[in-house]
Amino acid sequence: MLIRKECVIGVVTDKAAAFMKKNAEEATKEKAQSQDGGDKLVLQKHRWVPVKLINRKNVSEDTRTYTFGLPDGKPILGLGTCQHVQLGFHLKDQMLIRSYTPTRPVLPPTKGTSKDHDADGDGTFDVTVKTYFPNNDQPGGAMSNILDCMTIGEEIEIRGPTGEIVYHGNGKFNISGKEQTFSRVSLVLGGSGFTPGYSLIARILLSEGDGTEVRVIDANKSEQDILLRDDLDKFVDEGKGQLKVTHVLSHPSKEWKGIKGHVNADIIRENLFEPEEGSAVFLCGPPAMIQKAALPALKGESSEISFAHHSLYVRGQSC
Repeated sequence: MLIRKECVIGVVTDKAAAFMKKNAEEATKEKAQSQDGGDKLVLQKHRWVPVKLINRKNVSEDTRTYTFGLPDGKPILGLGTCQHVQLGFHLKDQMLIRSYTPTRPVLPPTKGTSKDHDADGDGTFDVTVKTYFPNNDQPGGAMSNILDCMTIGEEIEIRGPTGEIVYHGNGKFNISGKEQTFSRVSLVLGGSGFTPGYSLIARILLSEGDGTEVRVIDANKSEQDILLRDDLDKFVDEGKGQLKVTHVLSHPSKEWKGIKGHVNADIIRENLFEPEEGSAVFLCGPPAMIQKAALPALKGESSEISFAHHSLYVRGQSC
């Protein structure tokens, strides 16, 4: 039986046409201003670029790592550490767009095309995505289900980078255009909000000579929901004290020996760095965890501790 796929972008309104024209003008300007070697970079802020799904790896029952191949002749993704890439998929009457932080590459490109699996420049990138399947309680995650159903060889489009935080190594950050340096970094992460934190952790632990210390609180429902746990455990073991990770589970199994419940002031006080010069706190996760638990605790609104003077707060939408 022959099955035909229908691909309809939709009707272009005057408003949409004006937007497309502006994007095209910005893309032309961006290309003209590109630096030497920029022709090898894939990501553009004002232009969508097709990439091909070349592998899908099951991480757990509902989590997959998707590997995408970049266009020929453009081996460098061009994403800064902690930044995001937008994935776009054409539906019948609209374009579905979601932002993800790739879990590879995690190191900047070397000269020429890199053969290092962790460094940008091998012509591929990975995103690790938890699939929210539809059920009686929820319609399911649109993009995660599309990715889960895509066939190997099918294309999706990307654009970027986005995000106001970029890590340059050795404790140096650019945050909303301002250069700042921290020797101790605390991360409060929840659920799929773990991936931006992971990119920072991996960059620090895999970079020779980067002595930035990292403390992490990673909140999830169960053991199965902990993303990239094996990689994280390896970083902890090889870091020799540079990285400490505390898992907090709200619905763990009976065998769980770690912390049970939700992130609170006591957990933050006991597992993150003290609020002092050179220390920063970054947050990424569900709004309820950030606004009702983490931020009040860090600001001293629900406990005696206060991270308000020397710490940096980055709300979930900016992580």
